[in-house]
Amino acid sequence: MTKNFAVYSLISVLLIISCASVPNSEDIKKAETLNKIGYSYLDNGQVNEAFIEFQKALALNPHNKEALYNLGYISSIFKKFPEAISYYKRALSIDPAYSEAINNLGVLYSETGNWDEAIKYFKAALDNAVYLTPAWAYSNLSYAYYKKGDYLNAENAVKDALLRNPVSPKAVYILGLIYLETHNDEAAIEEFKKAIGMLPDYTDAHWELGKAYFKTGKKARALKHFELVVEKDNNIERKREALNYIEQLKY
Repeated sequence: MTKNFAVYSLISVLLIISCASVPNSEDIKKAETLNKIGYSYLDNGQVNEAFIEFQKALALNPHNKEALYNLGYISSIFKKFPEAISYYKRALSIDPAYSEAINNLGVLYSETGNWDEAIKYFKAALDNAVYLTPAWAYSNLSYAYYKKGDYLNAENAVKDALLRNPVSPKAVYILGLIYLETHNDEAAIEEFKKAIGMLPDYTDAHWELGKAYFKTGKKARALKHFELVVEKDNNIERKREALNYIEQLKY
């Protein structure tokens, strides 16, 4: 998949260079059609195919912010973070108030552990009064504060997220993490249980709930959640840790 991505990236550069002129109305319409095809491929999990369609759209209309946004998104899937950042920043050069791109830039900086830069972009996304999904940015902002050890701002941000979307498993999970770090174990357990109630196979929440039950001496309950992590989590290292807990609990 990575090899294919590199080939498509080279093709994309050539296409963009060859079509750098101002697009006419027909090219703009064709680009929008290609965007729709790209979205369809994304919905079906055909990421490489989607990447090609968005590149074609961008070649026809270099000012197409949606194509740039989606190319950034796909680049992030391939862990091509510098390329993803470049695409998002190009989208923002066209529309500086494009909060979806701003939020995703924050997510990329979070992926690389640059929490201060991430916080800057999440706040910038929230500065847009017409941003349609502020709960996402508030959740992301909360997690960045949490990772910095700023639990007060983390709790304030996640509560803002939950005011806007009370059934967000991610926000509820983050609140549980904050409670754990502030030594409120029972409250953390309740939040992780809520998150799992919303999303039964949420392995991050099962993992944290298992550890919280283990810490508070509820060993039978902990075992159940560690077993689910072993069964369903894709994180190999976490599976190993869960098996170690299971061994302690069973023997």
